[in-house]
Amino acid sequence: MSKQALISKLKTGTPQLSIGTLTGCMMNQGQEVAILENEGVNLLHIDVMDGHAWPKITVGAPFLAGIKTNLIKDVHLLVSNPENHIADFLGAGANIITVHPEHTEKFEENLELLNASDALCSVGIYPSTPLEKITPYLDKIDVVFVLAIGPDTGKETFFDLVAERINKLRKLKSNLVIAIDGAVKKNNIADIAALKPDLIVTGSAVFDGNDAAANIAEMNTSIASA
Repeated sequence: MSKQALISKLKTGTPQLSIGTLTGCMMNQGQEVAILENEGVNLLHIDVMDGHAWPKITVGAPFLAGIKTNLIKDVHLLVSNPENHIADFLGAGANIITVHPEHTEKFEENLELLNASDALCSVGIYPSTPLEKITPYLDKIDVVFVLAIGPDTGKETFFDLVAERINKLRKLKSNLVIAIDGAVKKNNIADIAALKPDLIVTGSAVFDGNDAAANIAEMNTSIASA
């Protein structure tokens, strides 16, 4: 799929869910992914954490390569020096790769690597990072992940700042794909959808130990009514 075709699938005019399955059963990830497919979800979100950029450690490129699905593979590199890992995730089939300027001294190199690939070039930004850190590079960026939380914010969320940043980014680049990530729950997703992002990232709110399919349906109903 071309980059433009992929962007068109992401920008539908209605926010879409990009769902992570890592809070589900790690022994049955194929089953968890099948739930997304059966519920009409288009994106599988994978948070890659190395224990440095974020305190958690999750999964790597072999995990992604082992997932057999036609879902759009949305990889969020929450790792130090992401430029060292981009090639592995491209080889594993990533369709979107998100890097952070906070975790590299070679930010432009990251953008160049992604722009030379078949994957969309995506950049994430924490609430504590000035938006101006990425705006000079928007001509090289396909997707921006606006985070409502960061590794240093604890449980505090910054949805007012998220709304402000979405408005600024829309004015600067109208065809930019914008995602909201962090602290998305069933009880706030309608308010988040009202901010009109293209993508809403969630995981633990879906795979919470109860009925994941029902959680997806409830969230999609909230999005449709926003």
